[in-house]
Amino acid sequence: MAVSVLTPAAIAILGIYIHRVTKRFEDSQWKSQKLIEKRIAIYDDLAPEFNDLLCYFTFVGCWKDLTPSDVVSLKRKIDKRAYLAAPLFPSSFFRACDQFQNLCFSTYGGWGTDARLRTKYEGRKEICKEWLSSWDAYFSDDEDVADPEKIRIAYREIMQEFAQAIGVEEAAHPPTGSVPGNIR
Repeated sequence: MAVSVLTPAAIAILGIYIHRVTKRFEDSQWKSQKLIEKRIAIYDDLAPEFNDLLCYFTFVGCWKDLTPSDVVSLKRKIDKRAYLAAPLFPSSFFRACDQFQNLCFSTYGGWGTDARLRTKYEGRKEICKEWLSSWDAYFSDDEDVADPEKIRIAYREIMQEFAQAIGVEEAAHPPTGSVPGNIR
């Protein structure tokens, strides 16, 4: 008699246990899916802005379309979005963003002072027909100019971090263009 009573009870307890384990697994999958969706949305916002910085600092693509004030404004947007997104990404992603930004900008130059662009501006001045003399102050001194090749490498690291964060293990790394040899 005891066996006939215990068997259904054991099956019921095992069923409840399996249901709870299954529910936890489904919740975990749902959270992971939502996190990936959010990371992709953040990628959709940040990646084009990082690409604009890459272009500006390596003199490829749309670099002529951006003014120094546009680039400083872009830095502020990226900083805000990256800091807001930091809890949703591994710390290595945020470090890669920070490293890229530090190569592009010289910060903390004084109270109320904008970040300075760590790139040469003489060639930009020649190309831009509407160059404002006030833009000269946006640029770092020549000894503080970053190597465009290091900027390209840092950009690739950010893109790799994005890819890993959304589950793409074998991310394609299209060439980011070559850095022109006649940068002035």
